[in-house]
Amino acid sequence: MPWRCSLASITLLLIACSPGTAPSTTLSPLSLDLTAASSGVCEAIVALPDLPAAKRAFTNLAHDALHGLAADARLDRTMSARVLEEMGKVEADFYPPSGATELSADLAELNASADAALRALGVQVPPCTR
Repeated sequence: MPWRCSLASITLLLIACSPGTAPSTTLSPLSLDLTAASSGVCEAIVALPDLPAAKRAFTNLAHDALHGLAADARLDRTMSARVLEEMGKVEADFYPPSGATELSADLAELNASADAALRALGVQVPPCTR
């Protein structure tokens, strides 16, 4: 009986990992505007103290670009991890909503991490007017 569970697990894994015929909905880092990682975070900072507006700016403008930036193969793994860690702090601030002061500090750290990662890739960092 245990071998049937193992066989079923392996079969599901092979199906999940096999190439499908449907087009991919994931974005590669090259298909994203990586500068949105910085400019989107900046928009979230500017939206403060309006927490719902900051969350919208982060989610709609920065989120996917931050993932794309962290996934860029040219970026050092330590720098990628830093972007993702800072991103996790910001996301945690939204659920449940923390105060604007804590969110502002975490967004500033994320913005610094994203800017450093962009510079490491040779990408010009957009100015953030706060």
